[in-house]
Amino acid sequence: MTTPAAALVGVTQQFGGFTAVDSIDLKIPRGRLTTLLGPSGCGKTTTLRMLAGYSAPTSGRILIDGEDATRTPPEKRNLGMVFQSYALFPHMTVADNVAYGPKMRGVPGAERRRRAGEALELVGLAHLGDRKPKQLSGGQQQRVALARAVAIRPRLLLLDEPLSNLDARLRVQMRAEIRRIQSETGLTVVLVTHDQDEALEMSDEMVLMRAGKIVQTGAPRDVFPTPADRFVAEFLGYENFLTLADGRQAAVRPEHLRVVPLDTPADGAVALDATVRDVAYRGVDLLVTLDATDPAGTAVRLLADHRTDAAAGPTPSAGDRVRLLAPEARLALLPALSEPELDPVTEGIS
Repeated sequence: MTTPAAALVGVTQQFGGFTAVDSIDLKIPRGRLTTLLGPSGCGKTTTLRMLAGYSAPTSGRILIDGEDATRTPPEKRNLGMVFQSYALFPHMTVADNVAYGPKMRGVPGAERRRRAGEALELVGLAHLGDRKPKQLSGGQQQRVALARAVAIRPRLLLLDEPLSNLDARLRVQMRAEIRRIQSETGLTVVLVTHDQDEALEMSDEMVLMRAGKIVQTGAPRDVFPTPADRFVAEFLGYENFLTLADGRQAAVRPEHLRVVPLDTPADGAVALDATVRDVAYRGVDLLVTLDATDPAGTAVRLLADHRTDAAAGPTPSAGDRVRLLAPEARLALLPALSEPELDPVTEGIS
């Protein structure tokens, strides 16, 4: 069996009386991109900082390449780190920023310049080596920060919310760029994010965290259709929740609910009679808000995406009585919550 690039074994981190990370076990697969995903305060950044060596766990062990690195200082772990703020040296050129890590590790001048050139070539900025960071755009500065981390030939590349300071268009571009760099170099990458779209698009492995614990792990294609509980479902964008006739909880996404005339047969779907409350035009579709009663007899408010083309049937209007069809194959069945629901935005600290 291949030794994981890193592993956390029973790791706990406490600050005073607060437990930020609660006895987690995690293996980081070699040569893959793993995301730590969750809301603000779930413990993902604390986990990354412990892996990087900036914070020592209260208990548990951290292994890197199978060796105990729990008390090894950051500079001796040979890990590349890209921060949210980029942290470039403003007085240095781009090339000198990228060569700084190898210089601090005693790499001779010619070799570190070669490494810096290779790293800048990798991120598409070899032609800007003589510029200062203030002469670059935000996206270019982010690429320089990536090049600097790659230039030290790290055992792991750690990225802490690296795209949060970029606008929406640049974030999409940098997602693809980071994936390309990971693929071309074979680096093991651990990325912290609160953005589920970012994690779904970039990850080989997703690790969802809540209140200091790991609640689900797996490849995006496995996790997305089968959320472990309602918290995961809500975080991944499931907006509709039903109690079925047998008492089971189920989640269904708006794009999987069909708004049809009242007399439409169910044909393998859960059918709910509903009243249209609101219709919002979104170009290619309508976002329809509906009041319904689920199979267990509970009043629920649901959202459905309704296509605006002719094949989708009549366009619903506020006040219409309609039928909602939720295909059974599209229902994500959920276990009942075993603890009180926590606010996914404010729980704990990061």
